[in-house]
Amino acid sequence: MNSSSGDHREAKAALRVAMLARRAAVAPDILRAASDRVLAQVTALPEFKGARTLLIYLALPQEVQTNRIIERAWQAGVQVAVPAARLDGEYSPVWLKPGDAVAAARFRVPEPVVQVPAKPDRFDLVVVPGVAFTAEGARLGHGKGFYDRLLARLGRRGRCKLGLCLEAQLVLAMPVSDQDVGMDGVVTEARVYRSRVSDSEERLAK
Repeated sequence: MNSSSGDHREAKAALRVAMLARRAAVAPDILRAASDRVLAQVTALPEFKGARTLLIYLALPQEVQTNRIIERAWQAGVQVAVPAARLDGEYSPVWLKPGDAVAAARFRVPEPVVQVPAKPDRFDLVVVPGVAFTAEGARLGHGKGFYDRLLARLGRRGRCKLGLCLEAQLVLAMPVSDQDVGMDGVVTEARVYRSRVSDSEERLAK
């Protein structure tokens, strides 16, 4: 590893530590209220209203909560899938239906107990978490690269990619590598930020 890539990785690691601490400091009631406002932002988007398939994460306690977004999707007749760990250690989509039991799996991430691969794995809307985002759609994860590799495998089969976070998780800039997959938009409790480089930009409402 050369010095520039080493500096890049160290800068990401330092930002990750700072942003995880910032996220952990958010009180549960503040997070619940913010998650409700994110729900309103997401479900008002034309991409959500027009979706027939949705890939979305099951949230950890410190993340923007997604259970009500999932419920709204089911109510609208949308097929919902969530990431689940494969035997090779990577993540792939599996279907989630109303009433399906979920349990904490690797890294304490909730997954369906009975897993049915979501094929064909094409999704109108893909919703992902992050440790930090920029308003332009750059994303910082936990450093394992699982979401970047999943999104890269989906390619254009993941038609619109949205990151969910709190306003406090937005940063002005962050180090970005060739392996990092950017978002078409970032949704917070305050607004929807559109990517300046996204081919979905014109479809995302403010």
